Amino acid sequence: MKLTTITFLLGLPLLFANVTTLESATTKVSDSSISGITVSLLNHENDALTNRITLAATNHFTITVTDVPQDIWFIVLQIHTFQYNVTLAYDKRALNKESDRSLFGSNIGLYLKTHNVTDPIQVFLMHDNTHDIEGLLVIVPYSRNAPIPGGCNMEFDIEIAPYQKLHAGNEIITVDTQPGSVLAANGSLLSCEKQLVQHRMYRLYLTRQDFTPDTYFEAIASMVTPQDIVRNGDKIPSSAYGTSMRHFYSAYTGVGSVYAAVATYGNYSSAYVPTFTYACSPLSSKSCQVLNDTFPKVICWLALIIGFVLVFGGHNCVPIDRWLPILIISSFFWYTFAVVISNLSITINLLIALIMVSCTIVLSMILGYFKKFPVISFTYNLPMGLLCACVTYLYAPAEWFYIMENDELFWLLFVSIMLTVSVLLSINRSVANVIKYTVYESLFVILAIDYFAESSLKYIFITTMRRILVSGFRSAFVYPPYQGAEKALVIFWFLLMIIRFITKFCHGGDEANPERAPLLPFTLRKMPTQPSIIVVKRLNVFTKLRYNRS
Repeated sequence: MKLTTITFLLGLPLLFANVTTLESATTKVSDSSISGITVSLLNHENDALTNRITLAATNHFTITVTDVPQDIWFIVLQIHTFQYNVTLAYDKRALNKESDRSLFGSNIGLYLKTHNVTDPIQVFLMHDNTHDIEGLLVIVPYSRNAPIPGGCNMEFDIEIAPYQKLHAGNEIITVDTQPGSVLAANGSLLSCEKQLVQHRMYRLYLTRQDFTPDTYFEAIASMVTPQDIVRNGDKIPSSAYGTSMRHFYSAYTGVGSVYAAVATYGNYSSAYVPTFTYACSPLSSKSCQVLNDTFPKVICWLALIIGFVLVFGGHNCVPIDRWLPILIISSFFWYTFAVVISNLSITINLLIALIMVSCTIVLSMILGYFKKFPVISFTYNLPMGLLCACVTYLYAPAEWFYIMENDELFWLLFVSIMLTVSVLLSINRSVANVIKYTVYESLFVILAIDYFAESSLKYIFITTMRRILVSGFRSAFVYPPYQGAEKALVIFWFLLMIIRFITKFCHGGDEANPERAPLLPFTLRKMPTQPSIIVVKRLNVFTKLRYNRS
């Protein structure tokens, strides 16, 4: 077989040394005779080399790195593929078996020493898929003083492990890395007994439901160097109760996210191989959608219609205006509860939710007979306090993470927010009722739209349920993607609340206080007849005359 070599000669440095850009050209490795790729690092002392490649079906070839500058001591060579896995190895013999010399995955990379190396700097790549796959080749060079990512590896198979391991569950995403190391003056690795290297984690969200290869590779390419990671990613706080090399994240179905780590020693930094997940499998479209069946979609359509009717016409029938918000909030809450605690069918989950909603309505009706008591009035305001506490948990800033992962501090804060909001609303029941119904009814519309838009506002309740029911979720960083869909829904939510607030106060004072409102939307009054008035007057006159005579 004739040996053919494809050479990437990037002769000119990038305009900005610390900015990584994705080469627009895609090199297709399509001929079965092609067995090698040669990459030149000429003029790449201060930046990463990135290039899109297309790998032909069932192809094996060698990647050779040439023209390495003298001040480069090591490189991290990475391969990122879209949707499918490949094998990257130090030698050919390790390609077809599991060993400590090869990696299998879609976001993988190897450490390669380059200083004073006389042998060819090579790695071997293989994929056994029956169709072409797209990939991204990344080479990041580092100087002598840079820490070696994964140099103090104690758990992963390969001795020096600059890559990360990601496990995506239904509720939690787990990312593991290995500690970095530094070189001594003589070029040998320093002892790993002392933690000399600082590690920081970062995350980058993609646009939801965007499963295109171009977006995927652009996101990866923007998180391959320490400078890119700090600039483009959001810093993730470390847990105070576990190892700093393992991080947990709340899973958001259908939202792509890049996870990167930076190792720092003194004024020098290096980056681990970024890893990626959609928290689902794009190869199965149903796994990336929250609403997969027809029945839940019908429920959401009904919720949307009823919500609009309540916002614009709920003042015309006070009993419905009073009880339907309780039905709404309890329905979303208990259905979320049923989904989180079980892997049962949608029908079973809806049945569980229906039973719990019925119990909630009955309990609310019983409490309604005692609503004049301050304690009972206070309990009516607790759902509003619960909503505020859930919003605080989901959108708490990173600086609050220490509080959020500590069970005692978290629940103290959570209950304090609930009670504070409930007490404030109990001061003026008329105003409290207006606020509650305005928020509940508009939220009904927003949650229904949210399920169709696949945005993250639904996780206001889901995240709290996960915290209660999912083991280990307390250490998960939960801040959700806040993108265009969320911003538009929040603005629309405030608009609906303003409309509902205006319609409530424009239809009389009784409607603002449901405790004084009639049960029926119209009033029946018994008018006294004229004869009865005459009889009463005559009796009064007769009584006065008898009193005067006596």
